[in-house]
Amino acid sequence: EVRLNRLKRCISLLNDYEEKIIKTLKLDFKVRSSDEIKISEIDQSIRNLKFTIGNLRKWMKPIRRRASFGAGLLGAKSIMQPSPLGAVGIIAPWNFPLGMIFYPAASIFASGNSIMAKPSEITFHTAELIKEAVEKYFDPAEFAICLGGPKIGEDFSKLKLDHLLYIGSNRIAKKVLFNSSKNLVPTTLELGGKSPTIISDDADLHLAAKRILFAKTLNAGQICLAPDYVFLKRGLERNFIEELKKVFDDFYPEGSQNDYTSMVNVAHYKRINEVLADSISKGAKVTQLGQFDSKNKNLITPKVLTSVNDKMLVMKEEIFGPLLPVLSYDNLREVTEYINNHDRPLGLYFFGNRRKEQKDIIENTRSGGVTINDAVFHLLQSRLPFGGVGESGYGFYHGYEGFLNFSNLRSIYHQTNNDAL
Repeated sequence: EVRLNRLKRCISLLNDYEEKIIKTLKLDFKVRSSDEIKISEIDQSIRNLKFTIGNLRKWMKPIRRRASFGAGLLGAKSIMQPSPLGAVGIIAPWNFPLGMIFYPAASIFASGNSIMAKPSEITFHTAELIKEAVEKYFDPAEFAICLGGPKIGEDFSKLKLDHLLYIGSNRIAKKVLFNSSKNLVPTTLELGGKSPTIISDDADLHLAAKRILFAKTLNAGQICLAPDYVFLKRGLERNFIEELKKVFDDFYPEGSQNDYTSMVNVAHYKRINEVLADSISKGAKVTQLGQFDSKNKNLITPKVLTSVNDKMLVMKEEIFGPLLPVLSYDNLREVTEYINNHDRPLGLYFFGNRRKEQKDIIENTRSGGVTINDAVFHLLQSRLPFGGVGESGYGFYHGYEGFLNFSNLRSIYHQTNNDAL
C-alpha cells in the first residue's frame, strides 16, 4: 500500500503541475513545443506509472522455486522474495529533465525504495520546479531532490547509496563509476550512443523518412535514442532525401516554427555548428531540410549529410542534435561489420519487410534494443525493459525487469523438520 501510494502521488504531482512544467521547460529551452513536452515528458511518465500500478501486486509476489535433493517432497520450500534495496539515487540529464526522473521513479518506488535525485543544472528552472513539486507531495525521507552543478553531482556520486542510476554521457559515466565504486554502490547506466538506422531496398521510403524524421526532430534530436546515422541501399540516396524534404515540410509548415525545439543552450548550439563545419571541411555535402535556423533562438533545423567518413566528428561522437549522416551500402554484411566495429548502441532500427534480413540484423549485431520498421518505439513498450549494452550502459528500468533491477532478490529456504536427508 505504501508503494502504491507513492506511485499515485507521482501521478497527482504530474497532473497538478502540468501547466507549470510546460511553462518552465519553455524557459529552459528557448523554443519547445507544448505538445511535445506534454506527450514525451508528462503523459509518458503517467502511462508508465499507471502500468506499474496495475501490475505491482503480481510483481511483488514471492517466486517459488523447486527445492533441491528432493527436499520439496518432505515439505522444504525455496522462495525468491523481491525486497527493497533502500535508498536509490538518480543523476538525471537535461534533455528530458522531468521524464528522466519520473520514468525510472516508477520502477524504484515499485520496488519499495526511497529516491534521492539530482536534476541537471543546465535546465535549472525545471530543476527548481521539480524540487518544489516533490517537496509538496513527498517527505524528504521518501523522495529528495538535490540541486546544484558538477561539484554537487560529484559529491552525489560519492554517497553510500544502495543503488545509483546515472543517465547521460559515456564520458561522465566513467567519473560517476569511479566515485561510486569507493562505496561499492551497484549502478545502472543508461548512456546512449550512435544508434544506427538501416533501410533495405524493399522498404517504403516515404514511411521510413516519416518515422525516422519524427524520431530525429523529437527534441531536435537531443535524445539518447535518436537515429544517429542512416545506412541506405546504394542508389536510393536521392529519393530518400527528397522524401525527407517532403516530410519535414508536412511536419513544420509555414508558421509552425514554434513547434520545433531549439538547442538547449548556446554551448550546444555552437557544438552542433562546429560538428557541421568539421564535416563540410572534410568533404561532406549538406542538404538543409528547414529554413528557419536562428542564432538568437539557438534553432538548428535538420541537415542531411552525405559523402561522410569516419574522420569526421559527426561519425565519431554521438550527435545529440539535428544532423543526419547518410551512408550507402551494397549488402547487409557491410552494415553489420560497420556496426560491430563500433561501440554498442542503445538502439538499432531496421526498415524492410524481408524476414530473413530482419533476422540477420537482429542476430548479427548487438544493441540495447531494436525497433523494426520504426525508430525509438521499443522504449514505449511498457512490457519491455529499457536499457543498454556495453558502451551504451547496463541494467534496466521499465516494466517487470525494471522492478527486479531495483529489488534485492532474496533467496529464502525453509528446511523440512524431517531428518531423513
